[in-house]
Amino acid sequence: MTENQTQAAAAPRSGRRKLLAIPVLIIIAVGVLVFWLMHRGWVSTDDAQIQGNLVPISPRVAGYVDRIYVKENEPVTPGQTLVQLDTRDLQARLHAAEANLAALMAQAAAAGTQVSLIQRTATAGQEQAGASVAAAGAGAQASRSQIAAADAQVAAAQSNAAAARDMIAAARSDVAAAGAQIDAARAAVDTAQANVSSAQAQATRAAADAARVEQLYGQGAISKQQMDATEATNVSAQAALDAARQGVKSASAAWEQAKARKAAADAGLKQAAARASSAQAVADQARATAKAARTGLSEAQARLAGARAAEAGASTAPQQIAISTAQDKAAAARIKQAQAEIRATRLQLSYTTITAPVAGVVSQKSVEPGQFVQPGQLLMAVIPLSNVWVVANFKETQIGHMRPGQQAIITVDTYSGREFYGRVDSIGAATGAKFSLLPAENATGNFVKVVQRLPVKIVFDQQLPTGVVLRPGLNVVARVDIRATRR
Repeated sequence: MTENQTQAAAAPRSGRRKLLAIPVLIIIAVGVLVFWLMHRGWVSTDDAQIQGNLVPISPRVAGYVDRIYVKENEPVTPGQTLVQLDTRDLQARLHAAEANLAALMAQAAAAGTQVSLIQRTATAGQEQAGASVAAAGAGAQASRSQIAAADAQVAAAQSNAAAARDMIAAARSDVAAAGAQIDAARAAVDTAQANVSSAQAQATRAAADAARVEQLYGQGAISKQQMDATEATNVSAQAALDAARQGVKSASAAWEQAKARKAAADAGLKQAAARASSAQAVADQARATAKAARTGLSEAQARLAGARAAEAGASTAPQQIAISTAQDKAAAARIKQAQAEIRATRLQLSYTTITAPVAGVVSQKSVEPGQFVQPGQLLMAVIPLSNVWVVANFKETQIGHMRPGQQAIITVDTYSGREFYGRVDSIGAATGAKFSLLPAENATGNFVKVVQRLPVKIVFDQQLPTGVVLRPGLNVVARVDIRATRR
C-alpha cells in the first residue's frame, strides 16, 4: 500500500475520533459545571474528629478498694455500681458520732434540769449561805477566845517551868554544898580520931610514968614533988584523951548532920526536878492546846471563807441561771453539731459506693482491688457514646461566611460511603495554635505566615442509625454549606 493510500485510510478514522471526543468533552464539561454548581457554596476539611464527653470517675473519700463491678469497655447504665470502697472505718466513725450524740443529749437534759434546779433553790441557797456565814463567824470568834486562853496557860506554864528550873539550880547548889560539908566533916572525924590515937598514946605513957614514979616514991628514990608532977602529967594526958574522944564524937555528929543535909538537898533536888517536869508537861499541854486552838481557828476561818464564798455564789444566782441557760444552749448547739457530723459521716459513707453518673462505656480503668485511692484520683472514665459531635478544624480562609445553624455533611472513615447530616453548632473563639503548649510568638522576628485553623463544632441533626457507633477520636470529613443558614 502506498503512502497516499495509507493517509487516505487514516483520515476517516481521525475524523471519527474527533467526533467521539466532542461528546466526551461536553459530558466532562457538564459534569464539572454540575459539580461546581453543587459545591460552590460548600467548604470541607478532613482535619476533623468525633468528640464526646469523657466522664471521669473519681472517689470523693479516701479508702481501700473492696470490690470492682465492671471491666474495661463494659457498657454501664446511670446509677450502676462501679467500685465499692471499704466502709469499716467510716462505720466505726459513724458509731462513735452516734454515741457522742447520745452523750451530748444526756448532757443537754442534765443542763436543762440544772437550770430548773438553780431557779428553784436560789432563795434557799442564799438563806442557808447567810446562816453558814454567821455560824462560821461565831466558830472563828470562839476559836480566837480559846487561843487567847491557851496562850495565857502557856505563859503561866512557862513561868512555872522557869521557877522549877531555878529551884533545881538552887537544889543542885545545896547538894553541892552538903557534899562539901560531908567531905569537911569526914576530914574532921579523921583528924579527931588521929588526935584520940595520939592522946591515947600520951595517956598510956603518962599512966605508966605515974605508976613507976609512985613505985620509986614508995622506995624513996624520988621526991614528992616529982611524983606530983608526974601525977599531974598523967591527969592532963587523961583529960586530953577524954577531950580527943569528945572531939571524935563532935566530928562524927557533924558528919552525920552533913549527911542529913545532903540527903535533904538530894530530896529537894528530886522534888524540884519533879516539879520542873510537871511544869514542863503542863507547858507542853498548854502549847498543844494552843496549837489545837489555832488549828480550830484555821478551820473556822476556812469554813467562814467557804460560807462567804457560798453566800457570794448564792447571791450570783441570776448569773448562774444565765450561765446554766447558756450551757443548755451550748449543749443544744453541740447536739446539732453532732447531728451534722453524723449526716456528714453518712454522706461520706454513701460516697464509698461509686456509681456511673451517665450511661456509657467504661474506659481507662486503672483501679484494682485492695488499692488505696485518694479523693479526685482517676479510677476510670465513662464515655457516653450516645452523645457525640464533630470538631472540624477549618482553615481561616474557609470560615468567612460560616455561621451557626448551617447544614453540614459528615463522612466517617469507619463507615465508608455513608453520609451523616448535621449542622454547625458554634465556632471556636481562637485558633488551635493559641491553645497549644508553646503558642507562636510572632513578635520575636521569626514570623512565617501559616494558614491557621479554627475549631468548629458540628452536631448531628438526627439519631444515628442502628448499628452505627461513633467513638470519640474517629477521623471524619466535614463539609459545610455556607450559602445560607438553616431555619
